[in-house]
Amino acid sequence: MAKNGNQTDHTANTKKKKVNKDLVIRARVTAEERERFEKKAEELGFSTVSEMIRSLIADDDNSSNAK
Repeated sequence: MAKNGNQTDHTANTKKKKVNKDLVIRARVTAEERERFEKKAEELGFSTVSEMIRSLIADDDNSSNAK
């Protein structure tokens, strides 16, 4: 699994807790925007765009930027 600087390193013995993710948020983007999202996610070490977006909203450091 890809990791970024905000993620903790898990040992091989640590079992992940499976979380049921049955809700979907959709956003319409152009082909160019999709490519940019995918490129940025890869550059940051994420395996998917969804993983990158979830990390952005879970990042406590950015919570003070909300208006």
